[in-house]
Amino acid sequence: MSKIVKIAMLLIALTATFASASYGFRAGFNFIDYSTGESKIDKYIDMGYSFGGGLVTIVTLNSKLSFVSELSFLYRKPVILNVNEGGYKEESYETEYAISIPIMFQLTLAEGIPYFAAGVQLDTPISPKTKSKINGGKEETSDASGRESTDFGIVLGVGYLITPNIGVDGRAVIGLTEPTKNGGDSWNQYGAGLTYYF
Repeated sequence: MSKIVKIAMLLIALTATFASASYGFRAGFNFIDYSTGESKIDKYIDMGYSFGGGLVTIVTLNSKLSFVSELSFLYRKPVILNVNEGGYKEESYETEYAISIPIMFQLTLAEGIPYFAAGVQLDTPISPKTKSKINGGKEETSDASGRESTDFGIVLGVGYLITPNIGVDGRAVIGLTEPTKNGGDSWNQYGAGLTYYF
């Protein structure tokens, strides 16, 4: 996976060298749908979330196609477990920061209509923590040692330019890698963003 990180960083650096490149700042919010792969446990898992923002670089390839790369910093709470059954109550969740690098091709069929985007996204979690409280007791915090060092997925999105400087978008990130080293688990992300182009 380290090769993917290097390739992604290289592509971002290359886009900055294009004379036709334009830049912006995107802020976004995502829901995270996590699954352990076991239905008996998944019924206690609530939808997670993340939010943050970062820089956007757009290179126009022709009148309809553009190359888009981003470098964002996120706060994430991807896994939220709530068990309340038979007098037993457990509240557990994971928190982490993450560096997110989406790389996409953006297709605009005609001016004034929504554009479509597709590509890949690489996320690197930073300082993941697991917090849990059982039967109302003291909350305990520990390092999420089972967390994988990277997440990788396919990005599909649609967006619209409200003005030449302001755009809105919706995205789905279909996870291709397992978030933890235990294996068998997965997550997908669904979100929306607002971009200001300089």
